[in-house]
Amino acid sequence: MVRARRRRARRPGGGGSPWLHAKRWMTSLLAILVLVPIVLVNLVPIVFVVFSSFKTSTDFIRNPAGIPTEWSIEGYVTLVRDRPFLQQALNTVVVAAATVVLTIAVAVPAAYAYARLKFRASSGLFYFTTALMAVPVVVMLIPLFALMSRLGLIDRYPSVVIVYVGICVPFSVYVLVVFFMSLPGSLLDAARVDGASHLRIIWHIVLPLAKAPLVTLSLVNGLWVWNELLIAMLFLQSEKSSTLIASIARGMSRDSRNVPLIMAGCALASIPAIAGVVFGQRFFVRGFLGGYSNE
Repeated sequence: MVRARRRRARRPGGGGSPWLHAKRWMTSLLAILVLVPIVLVNLVPIVFVVFSSFKTSTDFIRNPAGIPTEWSIEGYVTLVRDRPFLQQALNTVVVAAATVVLTIAVAVPAAYAYARLKFRASSGLFYFTTALMAVPVVVMLIPLFALMSRLGLIDRYPSVVIVYVGICVPFSVYVLVVFFMSLPGSLLDAARVDGASHLRIIWHIVLPLAKAPLVTLSLVNGLWVWNELLIAMLFLQSEKSSTLIASIARGMSRDSRNVPLIMAGCALASIPAIAGVVFGQRFFVRGFLGGYSNE
């Protein structure tokens, strides 16, 4: 018993002064007072969407902000039975997956070259690549639409995938360059001495070590594509090829009187995004810090 008390006394906070306990208590209270309102503000729209999706149109008009008086899944049934919801969800998955795979395929070798291969104008090219992140997407829409129209790609997946990859690559290259520069040079030099080519080093050494930033970039880019609206509405114009968010936006004018139907679509469209954040939250901090760790 005496030894246990001595161990607790040696631990930080185990036998501190009343002032330290009061300071920690005040810090925790302040954090709670700041974070709880932020959480509540973010939860209000989600709760509103979920509750509204289980109402009938009459119930929503009579009670727009409250709990449903009669719970109904009519909106969800209508989406699946009478609307091409599943087809549009599949469209979004295909576009997001293609964008993520192509972005990683382009960004990894480009970032490796910027970080590890010293060649003339490498710094200038890297600064030019990262500067593209500052270019607003809106200013590129007219020339991109004219180009895709000339190529006959309007209302086809390649049109949006090409544009999405071009937008996602600069940010992905920037994140990966920071990570690749933190890798121990002796490890890569040893592989070069053993006769490994740069492609072999990327495949067998760099990619296994870059799991955290790659998962982070895949989730961030995938979620951005899943929620993107403007480009999808402009390039995928038919209902058959439309993505989920673009279809919901178009349906807001067509089904403006059936708010529960729109809210049901929003609720279903939010599930993959929420699942992606929950799954990848442990990778986000490590991925964006960019530091290499042996752990």
